[in-house]
Amino acid sequence: MTHIWYASQVCPLPEDIARLEGAGELDEALRLIGHKLSRPLPEMLKQRLETEKQLLLQRAAEYTLSDGALLEELKEKVEGFTPQELDEMLLGGKLDFLYVNGERRYFRRLCDSVIKTTPALQARCKAGTAAFSRQALDDVIARMTDHDVVFRYRLQTKVFLSPEEAGALCRVHLPVAARSMQQEAAQDLQCSVSLSHVDEEDAPQRTAFFETAEKEAVLEQTVVQHPLYVDALNENVHRVVYPSARPPAPEDLAEQLPHLAFTPYLRSLAAQVRGAQTDPVRIAWQVYAFITEQVHYAFMPPYRLLPSGAEYAAVNLRGDCGLQALLFIALCRINGIPARWESGLYAGPDSIGSHDWAEFYSERLGWLPVDCSFGGTAARAGNEGRHRFYFGNLDPWRMVANRAYFANLTPEKRFPRKDPYDSQTGEAETLNGPLMGNAFRTETKMLWWEETPSAST
Repeated sequence: MTHIWYASQVCPLPEDIARLEGAGELDEALRLIGHKLSRPLPEMLKQRLETEKQLLLQRAAEYTLSDGALLEELKEKVEGFTPQELDEMLLGGKLDFLYVNGERRYFRRLCDSVIKTTPALQARCKAGTAAFSRQALDDVIARMTDHDVVFRYRLQTKVFLSPEEAGALCRVHLPVAARSMQQEAAQDLQCSVSLSHVDEEDAPQRTAFFETAEKEAVLEQTVVQHPLYVDALNENVHRVVYPSARPPAPEDLAEQLPHLAFTPYLRSLAAQVRGAQTDPVRIAWQVYAFITEQVHYAFMPPYRLLPSGAEYAAVNLRGDCGLQALLFIALCRINGIPARWESGLYAGPDSIGSHDWAEFYSERLGWLPVDCSFGGTAARAGNEGRHRFYFGNLDPWRMVANRAYFANLTPEKRFPRKDPYDSQTGEAETLNGPLMGNAFRTETKMLWWEETPSAST
């Protein structure tokens, strides 16, 4: 059901609705959609309009900052921030906005995104808004390049449920560590409520499922990482780094609508980035270099609000970790290089949050991970060593829950998912509908961690 609902986005919008949306007349667009839905329609067009109705309501909820509100938030967090700086950012294409009923509105998390991705603003941050330090990453990368290591850490996820119906039974899916190239499946999985189902270790989007009427629940799991270092650009290296990884499959070269569409623009860009290069690893590197050097990092609204993620990032030269991963996958696949999705959490001792990255395949090295987002951060900081590291390697602070994009959950949800494409913070619903916003939230923290040399060292 979820796939059908969102796959209908490939159907064009009727021209009159598209014009109203383009002018920011969302209320009028909603009224016109309702009128069209009252008449007989082709099935896909009907699904498209029903989906668009939900998306328009969500857009209005996500884009809430006015010009004045954004300026005031930046002035509160950045010393001496001026209206002129805001105008320069707007002209430079760094500010994500749309028009809502005639007024310009910015994405609600735009202020933090601008600060995170602008070193000059980070240096002027007031107390309490300093940017995350990358020194810990540089330290662990240095150890990884020197010898193989094993990392173990215990994650605790607290679930907070507030359905409108008192005592309502909630159906909850929470992501758990899947078996991947450098990760073992979750160990010592424990939950404060009885688990009804836990997916197989190699499930595309692995979750633990339970039903509860309690307002809170706690899930704990131990994650074990065995990351291996390789200099992918060293042409003298000829070894499959992760021999247990599954072989490439036809889907690793295929389109996956709506976000992995091989559009004419992406085909042209793929050819331009490839140039005269024929070696798959070098082509993948050139794709990585293009994204990390030219696609500006920015927080994004939910992907269900975007028409095509990979093309959006390529046209706007802006995107978060997931859009950058989608663009990398699309450009690789168009160039005949198998590529696939991986995601879950970045779970470091001092920072835990949702994160997405990609993998690509070559005969010389097998499957290797690529993190365009972390690579781009390194490129902006002028750290070429870290920039090169994230082409072919990952740090050990990962909890891999998803090894495919746009996969179903088990058991299947009864209502559309909060995030139909990925599974990182969980999903919840009652018998009457999905839990959104503050009605369902999760908090994850690290209880302990340890690092030991690998037995193969």
